[in-house]
Amino acid sequence: MTQASRRDSPVTRDEVVDTALRLIEDHDVTALTMRRLAAELGVAVTSIYWHVGNRDALLDLLVERLLADMGDVRPAGRTPRARITSLLRQWRQRLWDRPHLIAVAHERGQTAAMFQPLQAALSAELRTVGLLGREAANAIRVLQVHVVSSVVMARAAERGPDTNPTDPSVWATSGGDEDLVAALAEPLDYDEVFTMGVDALLDKLVPAS
Repeated sequence: MTQASRRDSPVTRDEVVDTALRLIEDHDVTALTMRRLAAELGVAVTSIYWHVGNRDALLDLLVERLLADMGDVRPAGRTPRARITSLLRQWRQRLWDRPHLIAVAHERGQTAAMFQPLQAALSAELRTVGLLGREAANAIRVLQVHVVSSVVMARAAERGPDTNPTDPSVWATSGGDEDLVAALAEPLDYDEVFTMGVDALLDKLVPAS
């Protein structure tokens, strides 16, 4: 939609916020200008200002939307371990879905607020298996680092060039384990590795028994 194609119905505040969110998610925060937003909606720039204020105020609204979404988590599963795993998967997926908006939230000092609802949900599950205080805090931080690093590494691989990790000269100390070298040469399945990492961490933090 362009500015030339004017709309017949008035724009709403939710439409402005939704369209701004789409622009950021499809491109990045630099794509969000009031002129471009007005063109997408088919309204005058003054209408955007009337509904949401200036660009800075609009970014605050978008971060509020993100915080609400990050806080809307529901653990699923019959055991604490299953519920913790479901929370970690939700956390990872939401970080993956909105990288540009998460960067905006970080720049505006809202990273802690963004993570706290999931930390609180994890603490509730850890409490059921007897993890409290510093022990629970350390467990939450370990799990948080695993989630975040998984997303960062997958994003880096997605944006980076293809690489060939199979330099035979490096594997002189592998004991001739050709299966090992061949397996490491295969494309990395980040979802599978994430799941294996969660299982390994929970084996230590929340034994199945």
